[in-house]
Amino acid sequence: MTDKLDYDENLWIELENCEGKHFLIGNPHTFKGRIDAYCPIKNSTFCISFSEIKSMSIESTYWLQGYLSGNEPAPPDEYYGESAVEYFQSIRYKEWELKIQKFRETGEFDY
Repeated sequence: MTDKLDYDENLWIELENCEGKHFLIGNPHTFKGRIDAYCPIKNSTFCISFSEIKSMSIESTYWLQGYLSGNEPAPPDEYYGESAVEYFQSIRYKEWELKIQKFRETGEFDY
């Protein structure tokens, strides 16, 4: 990159493996849960997972909550001749709920 990227300074994060503040910039469209970030020192964008972030601004916290909620993989296919109650109590749905809980905490989904 030659030009400096325009980014929101409120959306800062700090990472385990790289010094200084980095900034959330969006969706890299690689796979669900990955985040596009920017390093102003290196003037470079890169992809990260939520679990790589060691600290962040309050704005980043809310941005990431919304981002991960919008990236959640869909629940399992519905209704194999079962009622709605049976579906929501099924093992496949309960397993998906546990995976979504982990996804919200780490940004990683175990397919």
